[in-house]
Amino acid sequence: MKRSLRRHIESAVNRTWTRGHRFDRGTVGVALLFPRDAFAGAPTWTPGPGFHALNNDGPTNTTFLRDNADGTQTVVVPGLHAEGASKDGGPWTEDEVWTVTAPVDDFDGCGLGNAAHGITAMRQVPHAVIVREDYATHPLAAVDAYWREFERTWGFVPSGEHRCQGWPFGQDRAWAYFICRPDTAWDSDNETALLDVTVKIARHFGAKARVYPYSLAAREVTGPLGNTYYETHIGTVYRRLHPDW
Repeated sequence: MKRSLRRHIESAVNRTWTRGHRFDRGTVGVALLFPRDAFAGAPTWTPGPGFHALNNDGPTNTTFLRDNADGTQTVVVPGLHAEGASKDGGPWTEDEVWTVTAPVDDFDGCGLGNAAHGITAMRQVPHAVIVREDYATHPLAAVDAYWREFERTWGFVPSGEHRCQGWPFGQDRAWAYFICRPDTAWDSDNETALLDVTVKIARHFGAKARVYPYSLAAREVTGPLGNTYYETHIGTVYRRLHPDW
């Protein structure tokens, strides 16, 4: 596997390396596709049927959205800590989980696209139905704790549904995405580190690797994710896997 992957990475790098001296020359992307049961032991939680992830922060702190059949939508936001009164009416000191149902247009001003805590603006919306729960005892807290520990160990958290591309590698298929830019890379995030990280993770989780070269004309990595900012920084993962580096 390692020899084959090295050839594919080097081929992708060389495809654009010699064409001028652009900072993006030699860029290459690698997607790791995990088996469907790779994380079967991880805790999970969803609000129920019909909900999908509104953001793409991996399994942690995911905002859920459901379009209802009556012109309303329901949004579930975990880990909220914002200004204002707590659910008991006193000062807000502990994180909460909010479930908000209201007409679709009423959500326009709450800023969910930029920051999840904008949902607290829904307190000012007439007829909005808001259910507030303690985050510490909510199932989402256990999910978040599991994946935070996973990230401390591995340097990444697997992704799933993408807000633009849906499931880019198949329904319910978890993935990780790395991009290497050899012309501007440091020692811990160059193509050698990319190979090392990809091989270690693929072998441990039984993942399959797909290598995508860069297109100088399109100015993006080929493949379903392109130059997405959902990539994981190779240097971060490398240093997790090599703590003495």
